[in-house]
Amino acid sequence: MHGIGRRLGVAVALLTMACGPTHHTTGDAGPRETGDSGTSTIPPEGASASATVGASGGALTLGDLDLVIPPGALESDVEITVTVTSEAVPGSFTGFSPVYRFEPAGTTFAAPVEVRLPFAGDADTASIFWTRGEGETFVALPTRVESGQALTETSHFSRAFVGTACTGSCCGRANGDLDVLFMVDNSNSMTEEQASLASQIPRMAEVLATGDLDGDGVQDFPALNSLRAGSVSSDMGTGGYTVPTCAASDFGDDGVLSTDGQPEPGCLASYPSYAELRAGDPPGSDAAFVDQVRCTAVLGTGGCGFEQQLDATLKAITPSTSPLTFHAGTRGHADGANAGFLRADSVLATIVLTDENDCSASDPELFDPSSPTYGSTDLNLRCFAHEAGALHPITRYVDGLRALRSDPGDVIFALVAGVPTDLVSPSPDYAAMLADPRMQEQVDPANPSRLQPSCDVPGRGLAFPPTRLVEVARDHAGPSVVQSICQDDFTAVIDAILSQVARRVSGACEP
Repeated sequence: MHGIGRRLGVAVALLTMACGPTHHTTGDAGPRETGDSGTSTIPPEGASASATVGASGGALTLGDLDLVIPPGALESDVEITVTVTSEAVPGSFTGFSPVYRFEPAGTTFAAPVEVRLPFAGDADTASIFWTRGEGETFVALPTRVESGQALTETSHFSRAFVGTACTGSCCGRANGDLDVLFMVDNSNSMTEEQASLASQIPRMAEVLATGDLDGDGVQDFPALNSLRAGSVSSDMGTGGYTVPTCAASDFGDDGVLSTDGQPEPGCLASYPSYAELRAGDPPGSDAAFVDQVRCTAVLGTGGCGFEQQLDATLKAITPSTSPLTFHAGTRGHADGANAGFLRADSVLATIVLTDENDCSASDPELFDPSSPTYGSTDLNLRCFAHEAGALHPITRYVDGLRALRSDPGDVIFALVAGVPTDLVSPSPDYAAMLADPRMQEQVDPANPSRLQPSCDVPGRGLAFPPTRLVEVARDHAGPSVVQSICQDDFTAVIDAILSQVARRVSGACEP
């Protein structure tokens, strides 16, 4: 999109290339202030303009609306029409312009079509929303503003307007790209919890593809232009030591995106490293996306019982150019094994699902059963007993997440862990949460080889205080979500995550 302004500079020349006459309907609309030191003329309701454009390309103007179709975008002559409609924008959006209709609806282009839409409103939050195909759902397209016009590119014709989906405190434009990383604990106690997550994937995908949070058929936030999702496990190895329940491995799954499908109905044996769903994908794409995410996020229960949730998350999305290093001096995978997944300008949501506290070790000797340093402590209690000396500090993860984006609001940290259900809320009280007696890490007098559980769900098992993970959520510079794994139904869990995603992709500031 960086070349939009330069290429639109040839609009006057391209007008002469249109294969037929251009007709303008004019009205008495005057210049409108837009807040970016520029003005633009918004054509009146009912105004329209047409031009015949062929393989050599062409352009069309209507007031200060400019449309440039580059050579090669069309194979043959097409009568192009733009109309200013009286249609209302979705109820949760604020329109800075009328809804413009581009016809023939459903026309697709072999090369991006460049659009400048006049508007009157806040230039800092102005976003172009374009309908998916010929449907009613508006998605947010990458937008920039110049001299009272909002600029974008599109590959198809439907309807569009300039506006904002943000209410209250708004800090920027809508963002149509979301990357979701699931960090799934794959230790032997996670069967039911993984199944609960998998059952929510279809609804999660539908909400993000429609922008309808509450299922009432009304769009509440901008649907995503592109959604990517991948999964990593909590198994980062044991420094090569042989440990009960853990394979003798230096690196385990090492924060590499999962490509193995689970042996369940509808799952393939293997998949690409991440799934992607894009606005305008052909029918059936939604189902294929859901199947891939479901089949790769259910990671089974063969992983190491020393869960290193934070290091797995960070290694998956940290580039090798970062000063951060991991076990044995290795670097992050964002531009290596996981290349292509994480985009520079997307909103990133990391979702951590686990029933235990983090044990991301700075000293791998912690895992050596016969360690002269740690050997006097039960293996099951070492992460708790030696946090200060053997585990990475919380600041490593707070700073590591912060470094991923110039705007920390574009990184969402969502935790689904052993927090008692009555302690979670849309605005967590972290002090009260961490001070609660159930959240104190202490040896269980009834079973001295483990900690006291923070919650126990009949038929599902125990969960333990996730204090390190909660501290990351507390200190994280961007939006955080803390939800409880201690429930059968994850509807409330996904609702909380979706609400935070909806706020951020709409352009909302941090509360």
